[in-house]
Amino acid sequence: MSLSSKLSHGVASLPHPHPHPHHHHSNAHLLRSPHLYLRPQTSPKPSFRPPLPLRNTLASPRLGRRPRRSPSLPRDSVGGGCSSEQSCGDGREHDPPPIPSNGLLRCATLVGSATVASKILGLVREIVLAAVIGVGPVATAFNHAAVLPRFSTSFLGGVNGPIHITVATTLSKLPKENRKVLSEKMHAFMLLIGAVLAVLTYIYSEDLVSFSAPGLQVSPENNLMKEMCKTQLKLMTPCIFLAGSVGVGFGHLTAEGDNVIPSFSPAMTSIAIIASCILYMLMRGLDVSRFNGSLAGIFISSGASVGTILQWIIQVSLYAKPKKKANFIWWKDFFKDKDIHNLLSLLLPAILNSGLVQIASLTDLYFSSFVPGAAAGLSYAFILAMAPLGILSSIIILPVLPAFSTLAEPSMWVRLQENLEKAILLCLVITMPVTCTFCVLAGPIVSMLFQRRMFDSSASLFVASLLRCYLIGSPFWIIRELFAAVFYSLGDSKSLLLINVTAIVLNGILDWLSVTVLGAGAQGLALSTSCVTAFSVLALFLLLSKKLKGAVNVRAIGVFLPQLLASCAASGFVASLSYRTLRSFLSANTTARFCRLAEAASISLAGLLGMSSFYFSLLLADFPGMQILNGLLKTVMKRLNFVNDVWTNV
Repeated sequence: MSLSSKLSHGVASLPHPHPHPHHHHSNAHLLRSPHLYLRPQTSPKPSFRPPLPLRNTLASPRLGRRPRRSPSLPRDSVGGGCSSEQSCGDGREHDPPPIPSNGLLRCATLVGSATVASKILGLVREIVLAAVIGVGPVATAFNHAAVLPRFSTSFLGGVNGPIHITVATTLSKLPKENRKVLSEKMHAFMLLIGAVLAVLTYIYSEDLVSFSAPGLQVSPENNLMKEMCKTQLKLMTPCIFLAGSVGVGFGHLTAEGDNVIPSFSPAMTSIAIIASCILYMLMRGLDVSRFNGSLAGIFISSGASVGTILQWIIQVSLYAKPKKKANFIWWKDFFKDKDIHNLLSLLLPAILNSGLVQIASLTDLYFSSFVPGAAAGLSYAFILAMAPLGILSSIIILPVLPAFSTLAEPSMWVRLQENLEKAILLCLVITMPVTCTFCVLAGPIVSMLFQRRMFDSSASLFVASLLRCYLIGSPFWIIRELFAAVFYSLGDSKSLLLINVTAIVLNGILDWLSVTVLGAGAQGLALSTSCVTAFSVLALFLLLSKKLKGAVNVRAIGVFLPQLLASCAASGFVASLSYRTLRSFLSANTTARFCRLAEAASISLAGLLGMSSFYFSLLLADFPGMQILNGLLKTVMKRLNFVNDVWTNV
């Protein structure tokens, strides 16, 4: 997941009791000042412009800030000098008055609820897929066939993707009538581009499969998988055709102030795939001889296309005017449009960056085609590993983003360094117990979620081993996102691009060594990802230290690592012992009907006890990171209580 996609959830802030602490290259300030400094008394205007998604997020009125209002205007006016019933002097049609803060918070809560519902349905989709196709040939073929459609619908045309962000940003700056014209032009343009790409994909599907998954043609047994992969890719070409138009629709809805539909819209694909799996199982129950495993891939691929088509239909029904004549598009004048030029100048670099991120995934899939079942197993394990990391990233990184932006001046680098040291320590304190507990309980978690029907015990052991390999790099993943936020705040995106390109090359080399030289298989591919993430953190740290003229002091963090590792060991021991004890007790006192419920209770309680032991040992040692964590939790709870009060009074 990218940083711009996480920024859309909002920004929090924390108080700081020491506005001007003296800097020392030691860990003393971590003990004296338990809070992250987030708002200096003097806020000089930064000499840079952050990247577009960051500017949009920080400036969004939906973050809870009231728009500024001129004292001479009535309350219904918005500070542009024209009232809600007038037109602005530049000919723009004035937007509706701002929503009250209660409405903003209610809207934000709805968006958050829709996002959570979409994520839950995504997990349910993976559980259903695991039950229907497991990690066998059909699952392998589907994961290789879905590379291009998934990239089109999720990374390019998905929510918070480059098309969504750039279209929403551009449309929000235009008058309402101009928005409609530009939106229609971009819809037509994206449908035309999508049609060309979809036709080429359909015609050259076999060549694309051979290029992206060469391991599927090394043996006669894999020829069947290759044919299934080619058929499924052809069935998912509607995803490629409509992806760009769907992204434009998301941007149009966001510019009009509707964020609930884009947040829940990805769930349409999950619902369609789940429905296709259920339909396949029902029809297979009627005639087992005709509905074999290869037919399951056809049902699932068709479900993915139906989900994308449903998203497009819902968008069209929302903003289309049935009785209003559509604007005719003159393609000869299309590229002469200034708004089109502005939009494409933002869109093309954003698509390039998304493409670089996707290359790393393509590299893993390329080499996984030589390992039986690796593509499906890596997919399940990666989703489980990223589930807690996405939540933790929002909790840790979002509150400190405004602080990094306001501390970008060289005169403020001492405070930036102190904030960064405390944020790194906070990342370690939060992610290490989660990582340790998940590693210990990886086997039971995978078995409870996925092990049924086609997903047997051997598949559970396989996916659990991959999950552990991914989880090893989870603390580095969070810290990498933190460093990326600092570089964006300093206005330096070139360093991030350089590190991303280097990481892609290194990932390819490690994947090759893992599969062809060391014979490490799928576990080697997952470990390569974790090692590359650790390398990215080290490289970003060195570049940041050089940029800040050595202001970052790693020794202030390093002295606490032995204590953190010892607490991790204690946490893992307690979690393992608790799980075995609870499972033995609950299994002996529950019937077979409630065995999964007993397993879920054992895992939950063991994980809770394991993480509690980690924090308990740190509390006994008066660990400074616990004070920082306590300040963050207090701020989060205050905001949650405030939102609850607003909902009660609405």
